[in-house]
Order: sequence, then C-alpha cells, then structure tokens
Amino acid sequence: MHTGVVKTTFKKTDLDQAIKEYKEQALPAIATHQGARSAFLLLNRETGDAISVAMYEDEPAAKSFAPKAEKLIESLKKYRAGTAEPKRELYEVAASTQIEAKSVVERGNKNFNAHNLEAIARDATPDSEMTAPGDIKLKGPQAIKEYNQNFITAFPDARVEAKNTFTQGNHVIVEGVFTGTHNGTLKTPMGDVPATGRKVKGEFIQIFQVDRGLVKKLNLMFDQVQLMTQLGMAPAPPQQAVKTNR
Repeated sequence: MHTGVVKTTFKKTDLDQAIKEYKEQALPAIATHQGARSAFLLLNRETGDAISVAMYEDEPAAKSFAPKAEKLIESLKKYRAGTAEPKRELYEVAASTQIEAKSVVERGNKNFNAHNLEAIARDATPDSEMTAPGDIKLKGPQAIKEYNQNFITAFPDARVEAKNTFTQGNHVIVEGVFTGTHNGTLKTPMGDVPATGRKVKGEFIQIFQVDRGLVKKLNLMFDQVQLMTQLGMAPAPPQQAVKTNR
C-alpha cells in the first residue's frame, strides 16, 4: 500500500469551511479514483495544522492521482494560513495492523489450498473461535483444523479463491469461491454424505478478527442448500415461469 500526504495550515477561523470542502471535494475524488482505498483529514484546531492522508493499493495508483491532487490543493488554498505552498508526498506503508491482518488471512487461504492445516492452526490464537452454517461453533485451533479436514477429506482437490478482500483495522472480510470434487465422505449436521463424484462450486464469505498477527475469530458463511443441491442431496429450485402478454 502507498499513501499521498499533504501538510498545510488552515486559518483557524476557516476550519469548518475547509473541512466541509474537503468532504465535498477531496473525499469523492479519492473514492472514485482507480486503486484508491480511503482518505482522512487530520486536524489540530488549536494551531490550524492539517494533514491529508489518502491510501492507495499501490504506487502507480498513488502517482496517477497527482493531477487531481493539485486541483484539490488549489481549491483549498483560500483557507490556507501563511504563504508556504503545500507539497504532496508519497510514502510506502511499510507496516500496519491492516497489512498484518490481511497477510495472515491470505497466508491461511494459501495454506488451505496446499492442504497444510497445521500451518493454519499455527496462525490461530489458542482461544480462537469459529462459527459456520449448521449452527457450528468451534473453539481452539484443533477443532477448527478438524472442521477444515472434513472438507479436504470430502473434496480431495478442495480449493478456495478470494475474489475480494476488505480490511479495516484488525478485521478482514473475504468474498471467495470454493471448488472441489466430492470423492470422499462429507460429514454434516444432517448426517454423512457419501462420495458422489460431483464437482461443486459455491461462493462464501469469511469475516476474520486478527489479534497480534493471529486469527482470533472467524465467521464462515455459505449456502448449505446450494452445496446439497450440487451434490444431488436436495432438489433444484423450480424455474420461475416467464410471464408474457398475449
């Protein structure tokens, strides 16, 4: 991740106006810029000192915002105290709670695809918790390992692919897709499902809470009915009739 940082000093009498314009002009411009993640304005009301920080996925995204940044700096010039010209500076985010949280989650998905469940267990806190469809509530790395092992046993080629990953503080949300071939017994809250040889593909959402580089909580959500339907254990939903005017 990279940031674009602009330091300036606003007239103390114009702080509220400057904040209002930053909200109305800067935030939308950054939000719609390709590769931008977020932005915020830091302000010391006693001195008028302000720091604008915009977050980007990578350095090219940060650099490409430069022309827009120049226009925004110019538009806020009327609120500036003194004659010093603000200068936009680019920084690499070398370390952060968000980066560390995202890294442990990405590493976990990679280890799942390698069926390295021991590595996943090592990246969890001793008191880790997990919830899953079917009113599944697990505590501890060993219980979570056994849950994952059930899917790998049932789907020896099991694989997950993250489509979108969202990080905020120590929380990470993953939108992903699970694929596999049902060549083993799948244990479910409704009973065991013998191998069918069918291929399955289903979307899932994972919500992680990371504590000091280790997964503390995980909420897994997926459509159980969709999975059972693909395995031939539940009837496919009826096709809705198309209404036509005759």
